[in-house]
Amino acid sequence: MLHILMVDEQPEILEIAGIHLKKYGEYAIDEAYSATEALLKLSHNSYDAIISDYEMPEMDGLTFLKEVRKINPSVPFIIFSGKGREKVVTEAFRFGADGFVQKGNDPRSQFTELNHQIDIASKRRYAESELRMKEYAIEVSFNGIFMFDDENIISYVNNAAMKLHGYDTKDEVIGENILNFFNCNSEKCEDSGLFSHLSEEGWYLGELEGLKKDGSKFDVQLSVIKIEDRMAKQTYYFGSYIDITEKKKAERALLEFITEAAKRLKEPIHYISQNLSEAIEQIDSGKSSEMLKMKLLVQLKTADQIVENLNELNEAISSGFDSIPEDYKKFLTR
Repeated sequence: MLHILMVDEQPEILEIAGIHLKKYGEYAIDEAYSATEALLKLSHNSYDAIISDYEMPEMDGLTFLKEVRKINPSVPFIIFSGKGREKVVTEAFRFGADGFVQKGNDPRSQFTELNHQIDIASKRRYAESELRMKEYAIEVSFNGIFMFDDENIISYVNNAAMKLHGYDTKDEVIGENILNFFNCNSEKCEDSGLFSHLSEEGWYLGELEGLKKDGSKFDVQLSVIKIEDRMAKQTYYFGSYIDITEKKKAERALLEFITEAAKRLKEPIHYISQNLSEAIEQIDSGKSSEMLKMKLLVQLKTADQIVENLNELNEAISSGFDSIPEDYKKFLTR
């Protein structure tokens, strides 16, 4: 249901308008007999649309429109007047009116048109509001976001992208080549599959090196999608990415640690295996039990060292991850 404020100095007009409009749509209508009264209602209520006469005491419709736009620049405002002079209509639209319906002798026709104007204006304002919210969401996103065209020329970047690359103003970036954002010469791009995948599949998801204004590099996870504007017969590419430099560092550090741990475990385990084989041979050949005992004690010491190395690895794993299931945590820390 749309909440409408209707302003007219003639009560009978408001009554007739309320009766007819409710035939065409679901409306809750507040009435005001002057612009002053309407402004007071606006200070306490929110409306989906305002319908106002032009000729009113104290303040005419255009002056009222100017005051409304100071309070709410986006609420649909329709002039509903018996004055259809071209100057009035022109001024109304110049000051931000969304529609103009002239009063006449045919109520059915004029209220059908008024309902149509309300419907168009409210849908347009809703679409504009939704678009503004989406634009705002993109602008304040923590992800770097950009758009570029078929010539790889950047047409848009958000604040996060500016910050990631160390630029101060968008003028430094808009109109530049997207490859200035990434360490992506022809060979690197070919290896990453960026442009080939965009061309063949219309999307790309992968990792590249980002380039800062000062020439330094950082790791990014990047997604790009191809957008076809059939009306303008143009192609755009919409990209979103995040800085994964710290994540990549952590991955490399963990890989180095695991590799070193594997080396520290592999050699003593191989040594134990070899010596146990020799011990079995000594048992089979009936050699001295004292010599066998000494050999097994050496293996026990080596096994203890392996357990110690595993405990160090477990502690590193426990401290290196924020979330570990309880069952795993008990095993790693016991």
